[in-house]
Amino acid sequence: MPPSKALHLNPVLRLGNSVRTTLTCMFLFAVPLQAAVLDPASEPDSVLAAVAESLDAAGIDVAYNLNLREIANGKPERPVLGGLADLPPPSLPLTPELNAWEAAYGRDEIGLIVVLPEGASGITTSNPNYEEFYESWLSAEVAERYVVSYEASDDTVAMAVVEAFRASHVVMQIPPLTRSVLTASVSTDPVELAGRLYVLAGRRLVIDSGTARDYESEIAEFAYLGQSVRRDSNSVINPESRALRRIASAEPEVFRKESLGDEFEASTIPEIIVPGGIAFGETAVFDSTLVSLIYDGNRFWLETTQGRSRLPEESSKDWKADFDFAVRSAQNRSDAIVDIDERSRVRISSALEDTDVGVEMIRIDNEPFNYVRQLDVRKSVIVDSSVRFMGVDDSTEFETEYEVRFLQADKLRIARTQAAVVYRYASATREVRHWDAWGPDAYRLEGRTDFEKMGNSTAGAGRHAAWIALVRGVVDHSLDFSRGRYEFMKIDKAGRNTPSRL
Repeated sequence: MPPSKALHLNPVLRLGNSVRTTLTCMFLFAVPLQAAVLDPASEPDSVLAAVAESLDAAGIDVAYNLNLREIANGKPERPVLGGLADLPPPSLPLTPELNAWEAAYGRDEIGLIVVLPEGASGITTSNPNYEEFYESWLSAEVAERYVVSYEASDDTVAMAVVEAFRASHVVMQIPPLTRSVLTASVSTDPVELAGRLYVLAGRRLVIDSGTARDYESEIAEFAYLGQSVRRDSNSVINPESRALRRIASAEPEVFRKESLGDEFEASTIPEIIVPGGIAFGETAVFDSTLVSLIYDGNRFWLETTQGRSRLPEESSKDWKADFDFAVRSAQNRSDAIVDIDERSRVRISSALEDTDVGVEMIRIDNEPFNYVRQLDVRKSVIVDSSVRFMGVDDSTEFETEYEVRFLQADKLRIARTQAAVVYRYASATREVRHWDAWGPDAYRLEGRTDFEKMGNSTAGAGRHAAWIALVRGVVDHSLDFSRGRYEFMKIDKAGRNTPSRL
């Protein structure tokens, strides 16, 4: 589009000077002044602290943690701008959160304030178009990207918040949909444009008020308002809630694969709770210095100090399922993917339910005993042991080492690996090789095991273990994944239905 026809996004919903003066006076004189920060002893936030005095003068309080009992109990007398205990930085929104936020914005129920430090934005005009601001938003550090969600009827309070931030930040107010002036030359859907900003927020704040607390919403920013942190915890989430218990009841037992030990270290986990299934817990190792992860709508790329390198091809739906499992694994501190009990009942991670990856993992879990004869064991479990990504010309390939272990309980009822078959999967050739075997009964495998067929039938474990390890590597390296994140979060990973039993 020619520059003269470029559509612009006003950084603030503009008001006449007289109206703005009236609003300021209302906040200055209608409400008695109180402490600028309600919880100065909480973990501080420098951005909030910088605007606390200005907001206090406008009749708005600041809280670093809105879930402290003294703040959460009872409705606030004045509006409060603050953070939430269960949304610590960085808390980039995931698919369910993005979808819920966009749906509420599309129903005209909420608005958004987008904040970037003036020095970090790279914006040189006071009235940037959407594309200019969005590019600066993408380029900014995750920790610098602040968003403030607010209930639609708090629009006047939001304008005062914008004025407070304006002194040292680049600010955009995105009013509720029917009042929005959000437009861009690349799209005509203001919901998507707002969502693209929201999904990249490293710090998610909210305006707490009586109307915000009365607003019934699944969005975490509003659902957590008015809730106090639980005793001996900095979270409002009840791990024993009915909803969480229902999810947990359908998932494998919480299980870290390291507790099984290895060739040199004994198992420390009771055999009775070992999921006879699949558990992936490795973090990827890279042979180059990473800059960012990029999704272009079809495939992933790694940006390194040497340039951009494409990753092996994979189904986007499978990538999304593996990504969600890695996130879920961090949340519930478990590596367990699938477990099929002696009654053929299937338990699978909620992140993989009704996905093609989940169905493939169930199939793989059933393969090992098809290729082993005369081995006195009760369970098999497949675990990853290493994942390495390495540059090859203009691409990046990976090699995964994984083990098919056969378990039996010892005299103390501790799970013991009687025999383990080690495989290596190479993405460059999509081939799997039998690499090694260990364990007291490993010698019994010789002449009684079809190693090649077992490897071919479980090769998918090597692929998916690598993608899960990649996500963990992105997190552990604080690797930027901004470009393409919105498109990736919108992928529908749904696939084949997960059977309840085999």
